[in-house]
Amino acid sequence: MRWGKRSSQNAGKTFGGERVGAAGAKPSPPPGAPVAGQGKTSDVGGTPPGGVTSQGGRMPSGETAPLGGMAPPGETMPPPPPGTPTAGPKTTPPGGYPSQVGPRPPGGTGAGPPGGPMGGQVPPPPGQAKRKTGGGMNFLFSLMGAVVGALIILLLLPWAFGVSPVDLMRGELSRKGEIRVTDKRGTEQVISPQEGAVSVANIASRVTPSIVNIDTKGRSQQVFLFELAPEEALGSGVIYREDGYILTNNHVVSNAEDITVTLASGEKLDAEVVGADIDNDIAVIKVDKKGLPAIEVGDSADLVVGELVVAVGSPFGFEQSVTAGIISALNRNVTVQDPLSGGSSTTLTGVIQTDAAVNPGNSGGALCDSTARLIGINAVIATGGEGGSAGVGFAVPIDVVNSSAEQIITEGKVTHPYMGVLGQSISPEIADRYSLSVTEGAYITEVVNNGPADKAGIESGDIVVEIDGQEITSMEELIGAVRVQEVGEKVKVTYYRGEDKKSAELTLEEKPTSSQQ
Repeated sequence: MRWGKRSSQNAGKTFGGERVGAAGAKPSPPPGAPVAGQGKTSDVGGTPPGGVTSQGGRMPSGETAPLGGMAPPGETMPPPPPGTPTAGPKTTPPGGYPSQVGPRPPGGTGAGPPGGPMGGQVPPPPGQAKRKTGGGMNFLFSLMGAVVGALIILLLLPWAFGVSPVDLMRGELSRKGEIRVTDKRGTEQVISPQEGAVSVANIASRVTPSIVNIDTKGRSQQVFLFELAPEEALGSGVIYREDGYILTNNHVVSNAEDITVTLASGEKLDAEVVGADIDNDIAVIKVDKKGLPAIEVGDSADLVVGELVVAVGSPFGFEQSVTAGIISALNRNVTVQDPLSGGSSTTLTGVIQTDAAVNPGNSGGALCDSTARLIGINAVIATGGEGGSAGVGFAVPIDVVNSSAEQIITEGKVTHPYMGVLGQSISPEIADRYSLSVTEGAYITEVVNNGPADKAGIESGDIVVEIDGQEITSMEELIGAVRVQEVGEKVKVTYYRGEDKKSAELTLEEKPTSSQQ
């Protein structure tokens, strides 16, 4: 229905299907027309009871507005608010215009070609640019968030397992709880085998090229009309010098007629005995080959109980076998019987005790520290009567080995001081049985005629209790105390004769081969 006259300025113009008056003001309605806010109509922004809203305005209750807010035929819609842009005349296509209230769902509904007004999302109004999505910034923020999250996890996760992130980043985690000792030369050594198989593998790779297998054949023996086959034995050895000198035990080669050395490369070489130190069970043999991989020699003066050690040798003929353990004790004195020498005994003094597995065939092999340096030559095992390792093995300290080896190589023999006595250890039981005046010491059973002790007035039956102020509680300790001295040195001996305590000074002489001490 018509609402007033047309303005000359806006004559013939419409806005959204409405006619507008001058300056965009609404004309006064004719008499009897409904007033806004009364009856069945409302202005834009108000909803009459039961009315239906479209973007173009409100319709009376019970009526519907065409899509797009178009007025019914023959009527005009109220003018828009002042300042609203105008558009040209529009006509309603069949089916009406699509609603402009919000975007359509993906794919759209209703008729129309794909992407058209009824087939997809509604295109933006003319002149309005499409808003950018900002995909690059979103990716950057996501990346930054992922990096920050990863850093937080890296910092918090170690705490969950009781590990300091700072120690982890500094690489100090593997060193926690590790005990190390620096010896007099400034070399740091591992005291506890915390590094496990990794360190043992490194030591083995450096040591095994210097370990050899030794096969020996003894002299054939004739019993009545029968000739017995020569006895065969096996042991281990350590390449001492690159020009062919090899260390081993005396008991490995003492009765050998033929000696064959097998290198780590598998090459077999004939060897001959250069010399031996019977008292320390050390021998030096030589092969005719130069450029051999000599082992790095350490020292035994600064060893510590609990230190990691590795034994390498040929137990039961299995070449290049590696076992690991610790130093169980130091300065042990061990007396062993040698069945190949008529049952005579040998006392090894100041030896290293280890729990690294040492078995028959390991004799003459290497005992090395955590830096792959040679610290001893494996010599004796405690078998417990079973013939195998009982977790108690003994090695001759490298300082003793070095002294003996150098004398053998340069002079062909080793000299030891002696006081010219034989004896045995005293125990409380023996002291009680024989009513002795002391319960510990070295009981002298025989004095070598015209020897140092004989010249000093010591007799059979005396009990030695001190050497130069060092307490002596056993025969093994007496042997050890004398062995560390030099030939020609004077020592003060304190001893008991019955209930009387006496002392004497004697001069140590070079030990004959057949004497015990």
